Amino acid sequence: MKKIINSENFSLADFFFFKKMITPVFITVIYWITLVFIALGGLGVIFASFASFQYSFFGGMFTLISGIITLVVGIISARIGFELICVLFNINRNIEKLALNKDDDLNNRSDDQTTISQN
Repeated sequence: MKKIINSENFSLADFFFFKKMITPVFITVIYWITLVFIALGGLGVIFASFASFQYSFFGGMFTLISGIITLVVGIISARIGFELICVLFNINRNIEKLALNKDDDLNNRSDDQTTISQN
């Protein structure tokens, strides 16, 4: 089974001082909870439309169509929103990698200059 949380090299200080991001782990769970709420809301509107048919046919049709639109647009909007959040975390991760590589390059250059000046 795939590990959801990578607890290797993770300390309590990382949690309190934001040295490592743990939010991407929870994004999937929050996404599924959001989908459940969107589905419940859309289905609630659809079932309410059946009750409104007894008062007005056009009111019932409008409510039924708006329930279907709520489901479709809500699911698509949630997906786009959570993908944008994931993209932001990926950008952050890549910037961290670039910064670490730049620091390593600077350290290697200073080591090279030290050995050249010693010769």
